[in-house]
Amino acid sequence: MLYHSVIIAAYALTAVVVAVQAPVYVDGVNPGVGYWAGGVFFLICALVHDFIMRHVERSRFQRDLLKMRSDLDIAETGLDRFDTILGRLAGKDGNMDSFAAEMQILRKLLKQLSNEPAERKAEDEEIILSADSEIFEQTKSSSQEESEQPAPEGKPGDAQILEIVRSGLQENKVDLYLQPIVRLPQRRTLFYEAFSRIRGPRGEVITPGQYLTVAENAGLIGTIDNLLLIRCVQLIRRVRQRNSDIGFFVNVSARTLRDTAFFKQFVEFLDQNKDLQESLILEFAQDDIDNASETIRKSLQTLAEMGFAFSMDHVQRLDFDFVEAGKNNFRYMKVAAVDLLPGRAGLPMDIHPDDLREALLREGIELIASMVEDEDTVIGLLDVEVGFGQGFLFGVPRPPQSVN
Repeated sequence: MLYHSVIIAAYALTAVVVAVQAPVYVDGVNPGVGYWAGGVFFLICALVHDFIMRHVERSRFQRDLLKMRSDLDIAETGLDRFDTILGRLAGKDGNMDSFAAEMQILRKLLKQLSNEPAERKAEDEEIILSADSEIFEQTKSSSQEESEQPAPEGKPGDAQILEIVRSGLQENKVDLYLQPIVRLPQRRTLFYEAFSRIRGPRGEVITPGQYLTVAENAGLIGTIDNLLLIRCVQLIRRVRQRNSDIGFFVNVSARTLRDTAFFKQFVEFLDQNKDLQESLILEFAQDDIDNASETIRKSLQTLAEMGFAFSMDHVQRLDFDFVEAGKNNFRYMKVAAVDLLPGRAGLPMDIHPDDLREALLREGIELIASMVEDEDTVIGLLDVEVGFGQGFLFGVPRPPQSVN
């Protein structure tokens, strides 16, 4: 404003000089004409000044407009990218309620990580999903023996493993791995079981056989397996866009069902994802089912009423009521392949082994042979007409990106 005032004052002063001096220096010009000349000069200067300032303002406005358009394009690109991310997380149906439920659980997990183990409540505020239970059973005895001896050179000790686990949780390095479950004898993959792996600082992969005991003692196993559940649900949403026939098994510990406060949130999370009920199978160990309290049984009933199918894992005996299991929505039963082969001692049961699969099918339960590791085992399983198989022979746990 001061800048314009100075310029206008200069115009006015020049116009006064023209008006006063014109009659002096120009012959025949009277004072009146001099005043008119000064006024015209002032008017011309004012018009030129206005034209120049309008041009400057127009240029400035155009620059600001271009900048605003550029910022708007950047913002729209960011929104499109964010919308794409949310769309992938929410799935083809845009289930944002389920995504919000996932965020609620993630916030709780982050809160758990921020607290010291001594300050956390003892197992009463977690969803516990057993990680890699089958593989852990195979490595449990060797892991216990190794834990009693000093760590060999080049292998991480308990302290190092715990640090890798904490770092992996904080830096989002808990990965989802999948192992196929195939239809026999065609060996067509119809299901996957979800496992967890943790990446170390040098890219090494830490398996549950290494970290499970250490993480559980530190109170971190619940956080690991909760992340596994969310990852699995997100994966199911993506897979369903291409193949809705693939199912995923996720192990659930009885401690989740006993936790009344947190189980409510667990149920709400599954309720937001009940459109995935045909693709998500919840798996429980037989010991947990046998020792289930009334609270756990009600929890299982709640999940069954929501439409989720169950699988019984780590089966150690077959002398139980198949009819009752079918009524409780158990649709799959995993038995170690070695316990199903003809000529072996097998597991305790009330029927002839050759009639086992038929008795289960009458109640809508499919038999899955686990820990299948060689072709001879497959031949034996076909002799007893086992319908599904799982084990290293059909595929080791791998990241989803490398699974066709």
